[in-house]
Amino acid sequence: MSVAGHDAQDPLGEIASWVAQTPAAWPDAAIETAQNALIDTVACMVAGASQPPVRKLYALVSNWGGGTSTIVGYPKSLSSPWAALVNGACAHVLDYDDNFDPAKAHASAVLVPALLAVGEEESLSLGALLDAYIVGLQAMGHIGQAVNPFHRNRGWHATATIGAIGVAAGTARLLGLPREQVTHAISMSTSRAGGFMSQFGTDTKPLHAGFAASGGVQSALMARAGLSAGTQTLDGPHSLRTLMVGQDVEALAEEMVGRDEHGQSTSFIAGRIADPLHIVAYGLKVKRFPNCGSTHRALDGLLELRERHGFTHENVEQITVRAPASHLRNLPYDDPKTPNEAKFSLEYNLAAALYQGQVGLSDFTPDAIARSEIRALFDKVRKEPVEKLESEFPTEVHVRTSAGKELSTQIVMPRGSRQRPLRRDQLFKKLDDCCAQAEHWVRADALREGLANLDHDAKISDLTTLLKSTQPHTIS
Repeated sequence: MSVAGHDAQDPLGEIASWVAQTPAAWPDAAIETAQNALIDTVACMVAGASQPPVRKLYALVSNWGGGTSTIVGYPKSLSSPWAALVNGACAHVLDYDDNFDPAKAHASAVLVPALLAVGEEESLSLGALLDAYIVGLQAMGHIGQAVNPFHRNRGWHATATIGAIGVAAGTARLLGLPREQVTHAISMSTSRAGGFMSQFGTDTKPLHAGFAASGGVQSALMARAGLSAGTQTLDGPHSLRTLMVGQDVEALAEEMVGRDEHGQSTSFIAGRIADPLHIVAYGLKVKRFPNCGSTHRALDGLLELRERHGFTHENVEQITVRAPASHLRNLPYDDPKTPNEAKFSLEYNLAAALYQGQVGLSDFTPDAIARSEIRALFDKVRKEPVEKLESEFPTEVHVRTSAGKELSTQIVMPRGSRQRPLRRDQLFKKLDDCCAQAEHWVRADALREGLANLDHDAKISDLTTLLKSTQPHTIS
């Protein structure tokens, strides 16, 4: 397809060639970011293991047969596709896992569980996992840029769609598949790509990460077994780009010419599969709040104003948030009834932050979301959507005090992003907080030491051994 002079005749072949053939010679910044993503995702899985949707999923899937891949927080090992399914849901269930802008997806929640599962099953090294992570992330980002921002803005949950394809590419790299089999793996994974944003606030939302992780793993294993797939699945009349953006995709691509939304052009651009290297150029948005990332710029703004000016919930009359409409559409619950819904409620999160100066894991339980003192503040929150891209309009937070004082700030990128990264000690503080949610089974000190001193030559099983539990979880 051609857009404004850009021409990509065979994006699938170009991506597959790069996945199969690019040397594993990454800059230090890429390796460091990949290591941090592993640490952060392990933290999220440890805390997520005891959540009801994960317990129910494990109880079901553990009856489907055993294997050699660890399930985080559980005693039984499963085959790699089923381990990827459960651990993917485990990584995403708290919505504490990172975001990746080029794909508009929760990249690590699909890549890390998949690569851990396959790598353990194949007795591979942590160094091989980090290499496959970087490659899978790059493929996910490149394909995401060719369909976004409209793919995501029209209601597809890109974690479940583009995520599955990135996993297929990363798993193919981990397995060392040749170009032809990589092509089949990526192509086949488009048939496993699906998931709508209408599932936000339900148990199925975290399952999307599990579906993507498992589907990508299955696609790579099936390609290695000799199963084939089509060559026109990324671009063309009956492809991902046309069907998951719309028949107006070419007109939309023209709209994106000259605009910079995390490299998203809604078109494949030849020769750009590795230019730039996404893990360095865009990085990841590591979360400091366990909720939908669309709340984070507003939360950062409110908390910064609160700290700077010293106001409390008692002397605030109104909070107005002006934000890209795409952010506010992700937050449909103005009166959340469940912890899942509360994660997608701007009203709840700003009220909690205003009242207590922070939002954390303990704020998303049935008792926490029912607190009358928090709910009494919901009416103070006003939302004003702005029909501009995320990169074109920063989130504005305006606070009016009971004394009539007007306080305002703008947040372009949240804390935890490449532009405002979390420090290493903050990342390990998050790990400690997550381990505290699993103190009945996790060996927190050993896990912390293992993640702080990652040996690239060590087997993946050296890490996953620390993630297994012999303690049963009660299903509720």
